[in-house]
Amino acid sequence: MLVLPKNSGLRQYTDRFLAMNPSLKGCKQIMARGEDVPFWVSQLAKKGKRAIGFTGQDLFQEYCIRNGGTDVRVLEVIPWEDDSARYGKPALCFIGPKGSSLAALPRKLTVCACSKYKGIVGDYLDKLRQQGYEVEEIFVNGSVETSCSEGIADAVIDIVYSGKSMEECGLEIYEVILTSDCVVVGGKDD
Repeated sequence: MLVLPKNSGLRQYTDRFLAMNPSLKGCKQIMARGEDVPFWVSQLAKKGKRAIGFTGQDLFQEYCIRNGGTDVRVLEVIPWEDDSARYGKPALCFIGPKGSSLAALPRKLTVCACSKYKGIVGDYLDKLRQQGYEVEEIFVNGSVETSCSEGIADAVIDIVYSGKSMEECGLEIYEVILTSDCVVVGGKDD
């Protein structure tokens, strides 16, 4: 069984993966959100079904953080290579007002992030707290950059692809937290 992402950003890589593995084309397919692919693979494996899934490395890392480890493992990493992406692939970044820096932000700050990255964001913000920052976290499901440009948050953590929406909001990248390739995941026995 194949668990494939609905996410449009992963679609071209899903198609490439299937083209490289023609024997999988006849397998039953389940379409799920990219962040849910590891969950589906795990649950199917627990039911004794063989399943592999395809998702973003960042989404798999988030799944592992939230589940304290996992019974799903990476079977293959497929490089995400796109010249139109600022870093050649999606990058989760710490972003703030253009012309400023993390050091210039207040020691008591509000950071807004996409809720699907609560684990990764929490780990990153814990590092800031260890540096003496007092951080309030806000999680939303979209319009992350707008929270900063409208003064709701001092900084944001979000995925940057081209960087266009970030720049339109008058923001810039202070730090790249992680970049993401694609991963094929399966149960421990696969």
